[in-house]
Amino acid sequence: MDLRLLVLALGTFAIGTGSFVFAGLLGFVADDLSVSVASAGQLITVYAIVYAVSSPILVTITSGVARRRLLILSLTVFAAANVAAVVLPSYGPLLASRVVAAFAAGIFTPTTAIVAASLAPPEKRGRALATVTGGLTIAFAFGIPLGTLVGDYFGWRAAFVLVGVLGAVALIGIVALLPEIENPPSVSLRERLGVVKQPAVLAALSLTAIGLGAGFVVFTYIGPLMEELTGFGGKGTSVMLLLFGLAGVAGNIVGGYGADRWRYGRSLAVIFFVLTLSLLAFSLLAPVAGTSLAAVGAGIALVTWSVAGWAITPFQQYRLIELSPRQGNIVLSLNASAIYLGQGIGAGLGALAISYGSLNSLGWVAALYAAAGLIVLLLSALTGGPDGKSTA
Repeated sequence: MDLRLLVLALGTFAIGTGSFVFAGLLGFVADDLSVSVASAGQLITVYAIVYAVSSPILVTITSGVARRRLLILSLTVFAAANVAAVVLPSYGPLLASRVVAAFAAGIFTPTTAIVAASLAPPEKRGRALATVTGGLTIAFAFGIPLGTLVGDYFGWRAAFVLVGVLGAVALIGIVALLPEIENPPSVSLRERLGVVKQPAVLAALSLTAIGLGAGFVVFTYIGPLMEELTGFGGKGTSVMLLLFGLAGVAGNIVGGYGADRWRYGRSLAVIFFVLTLSLLAFSLLAPVAGTSLAAVGAGIALVTWSVAGWAITPFQQYRLIELSPRQGNIVLSLNASAIYLGQGIGAGLGALAISYGSLNSLGWVAALYAAAGLIVLLLSALTGGPDGKSTA
């Protein structure tokens, strides 16, 4: 394995961990800052939406900066913004630090994909991209549960020291191992956004936002929700998050296998159906909260949701490249923005569900969000599509 790719993967691992480690720590954050759980959840909502909106703009603005320098600067800012959480005394400054971290992540993550592709020969380019982007998936499997466990033992702010250390180690590796890399051809923001005018591309991006975002209605508040359903504390929640992350790795593998072999529309219909039912289970389990049945049911729901949710990404990447083969880098960067936009919307819907209902409402809201994906699939099928395994 190329060590240069591994240090880039460590960087995306740090980004993924720092982006969503709040999910397992919201209860601690809310208590310490004297805000509601819904308000604490806005730390995730704002981060995700800022990333989604700013990433295409910032990547365009910084297109003239050398790739190695851009990676170093953006990862330095991200690590510093996370370490700042240790000393920031109140909610407002902490929210501002999340905005800064989102700006940095929105530059770093797409740039790693460009650099990884340039470091590998054409026949190994796919594996190079999978290695680097795999850091984000592994963050859900190990980074976020580890951060939750650290936060449970040493306080929630310690989790962000962990993120800073991960970022610093990746930064040292990039400085030591990464060579200077020729910048890719500059692409204007108008060109980046122009592909969205294609109805099929817009439908695919919408499915990405819905599929990855529906789960965040629940995931943003997974800590307090698991505590209410199962009675687990921080350690138990860490185990549940580990289970979720491992299932996500499996889902990513299944999605990659299926994208090469199965029909797109039928596969996505099955995925969204499973996703809807598994998210609905979190509300259906509310009457038996605190029992063994609730704990087992929540574990099953987490696994099926994670497998289905993370299987979506390979299908969507394959579909988008098929729809716009000449603009593959552009549509994939927009797909990343769609992921974060969907997650931000999901986290916001979760906050509304808690504010006007309760934690038990999260499953219903998430299921309705996921069911919207089936409607988009149906509409895109009615408008037709290319022949072959990728038709709806």
